[in-house]
Amino acid sequence: MSLDYSFYDELRKRQHPAAKWWLWGDILYYLGLLPAVILAIPALWSLFRLPFSRMARWQAWVLSLFALFIVIFLVGTRLKLKAWKMAAKDGINVRDY
Repeated sequence: MSLDYSFYDELRKRQHPAAKWWLWGDILYYLGLLPAVILAIPALWSLFRLPFSRMARWQAWVLSLFALFIVIFLVGTRLKLKAWKMAAKDGINVRDY
């Protein structure tokens, strides 16, 4: 569960449009974070093990998936930030919840 879930609850109670941005951001945040953490060790091992010219196919896939999940994670954080900013314009501050 997200640490700012109570903020999302408040957005839903007020039927604020930022609630949808927060929800999608939270889904993408965890969808990117968890696999990226799992793939971090094999990806870094692949990166420093061999030069790119001699890299095995599975190592290239691991690095590609790791990069994809990092991008998904970053998109999720940006969506949550957008929700926080939208709510702040209407006087709903994330630090209050």
